[in-house]
Amino acid sequence: MPTFKATFNKGGFNKNQVKNDLENGKNYEQNNDSDENKIPQIEVNIIETFAELNNFVKKLEDTKNLIAIDTETSSLNPIEAQLVGIGFCLGDKLDDLYYVPTGHQTTNSTKQLNLEDVLSVLKSWLENSQKKKTLQNCKFDRQIFYNHGIDLKGVVFDTLLADYVLNNQEKHGLSEISLREFGYKPKSFKETIGKLKNFSFVDIKEASIYCGYDVFLTRKISELLLNKLETNNKLSKVLYDIELPLEPVLSQMENSGIRIDIPYLNQLSDELKDSLFDIEKKVFDLAGKNFNLASPKQLGEILFEELDLDKKKSRKTKTGWSTDAAVLDKLSDEHKIIPLLIEHRTFSKLLSTYIDALPLLVNPKTGRVHTNFNQAATTTGRLSSSNPNLQNIPVRTEFSKRIRKAFLPEEGFKLLSADYSQIELRILAHLAKENILINAFNNNDDIHSLTAQLIFDKKEISSNERRVGKTINFGVIYGMGVKKFARSTGVNINEAKEFLIKYKERYSKIFKFLELQERLALSRGYVETIFGRKREFKFDRNGLGRLKGTDPYEIDLKTARKAGMEAQSLRAAANAPIQGSSADIIKIAMIKLQEKINDTGIPLKLLLQVHDELVLEVPKDVVDISAELVKSTMQDCVKLSVPLLVDVGIGDNWMDTNKSYEILLIR
Repeated sequence: MPTFKATFNKGGFNKNQVKNDLENGKNYEQNNDSDENKIPQIEVNIIETFAELNNFVKKLEDTKNLIAIDTETSSLNPIEAQLVGIGFCLGDKLDDLYYVPTGHQTTNSTKQLNLEDVLSVLKSWLENSQKKKTLQNCKFDRQIFYNHGIDLKGVVFDTLLADYVLNNQEKHGLSEISLREFGYKPKSFKETIGKLKNFSFVDIKEASIYCGYDVFLTRKISELLLNKLETNNKLSKVLYDIELPLEPVLSQMENSGIRIDIPYLNQLSDELKDSLFDIEKKVFDLAGKNFNLASPKQLGEILFEELDLDKKKSRKTKTGWSTDAAVLDKLSDEHKIIPLLIEHRTFSKLLSTYIDALPLLVNPKTGRVHTNFNQAATTTGRLSSSNPNLQNIPVRTEFSKRIRKAFLPEEGFKLLSADYSQIELRILAHLAKENILINAFNNNDDIHSLTAQLIFDKKEISSNERRVGKTINFGVIYGMGVKKFARSTGVNINEAKEFLIKYKERYSKIFKFLELQERLALSRGYVETIFGRKREFKFDRNGLGRLKGTDPYEIDLKTARKAGMEAQSLRAAANAPIQGSSADIIKIAMIKLQEKINDTGIPLKLLLQVHDELVLEVPKDVVDISAELVKSTMQDCVKLSVPLLVDVGIGDNWMDTNKSYEILLIR
């Protein structure tokens, strides 16, 4: 079994860490660089024969330590990836590292074993839930093993998720954590690949060192973060009760994917291109000339120089007048050309981002789109998605709604959509302990009509007045001001001011709660969700004095709000416990729902999560029982002072699931 040593000089190194490691017998390769550029030297054992593999598996079975593992693959897309090698770190010593090459294209003098033979020997250990394993971004590795017939078990830690829970403002890649915590980082994936086609073309010796550092750091960081979590019970529960159990659920969802109707999208593309052409003609007529709508410079000249719109509502950039979304929103009432420009931008984005892009994302092997759910990407705790980004599909326009029609179930199945109703308002009522709202939700009253009755001071409310009540109910969560409220509802500024004053008087506890979150963010640097997830804030305290550690009620919010750029962060701080709690609740619902699916054996499949909505694939013959199971599980997954309400829809495509499917639940 050959052993290879290596060290890389990338990034700085903490002198105290070097001294500590040296005192503990850890080895460092000497070079001409300063001590600040030294990285621990590792020794990687490459397994080339079955005898070595069997001896190694015996070590795995006998080891009671937390073992770090990592897969190296031919692609970063788990559906397409081929397994190239597997790395292991069995202990604290720098030679407790092993690499099992299985799919390298260039072997040189180093041998490798057949992949199927390797996995048949490793399978029992990988699927043993009693053997404790730690990984960085386990979701990826889990899918790789699943694609090779292995159900990975025993994962008790994930450095990506742990760092996300502990340090949500930071980047959570292995190199970033290593540089932040230890002062060094090894050679990157891109540097290792270089100009090669993929990782399978990397020399085995070099690959073993790259993978060796990955598992070495994964284990080292695991120990560090485990110690930090021991002193923080709340964040420990967020990791172990929410994030870690959610990971295999998301892995399964990504692996399942969802069918896409390509002919329908092609037809929709042609239709949308015709609409864009018609909009362009109208814009050119109003502008008095043809120009490039995609050019901010040309558009700025048309709006602010030729049409002479209010320049105070824009700002100068290097290329001319700004014409971003915020500027167009401010100008929406000034000229007929503005709504057309907004519509053109919306349609153009739908066309490029979804309608024309989705067919290209269909995997040829599965015939489905496999969205990536990013579990550690947002500061709020919400999931994000990419390839495609389903979180950003707008639903207000007719065309955007029709995009959802392209998402289909398998033959013989239906799509089931389950959406939390008014969840952020319900969470706000719970957190603020606002009795008026709590009683209204418990009595199943129409909360938007109730608010409209208050601000219009009458009992009989029209649909338009209810819409005003709905706007202020949701707008207050996001710190909506008088001007935006007036613009959104069509009322004048004076009416908007009066409505907001009445709202604050009636729901005073809401505003006390929101202000308290701003004060907490300023005084201690973070706010928390119902479940203890933290969102940290780093404020520029110039002019605000020494706020950290100050009694939050002693902080002058007016002074803080005058600090310019702080205003947006303060609004985010007020909203974070609400949005973060909503994110936590739907994650808990997904975990419990998958448990119910496993327990009952009903062949349901979770496919998508978008904001407060889950989309599942359901066999046609068990639609009723499936809908009941999903609805009851989501509504009962956590207990608040107000009930959670879930709207369920069934359809032959995602768009059709917005038709309400009423279910009588027998409790």
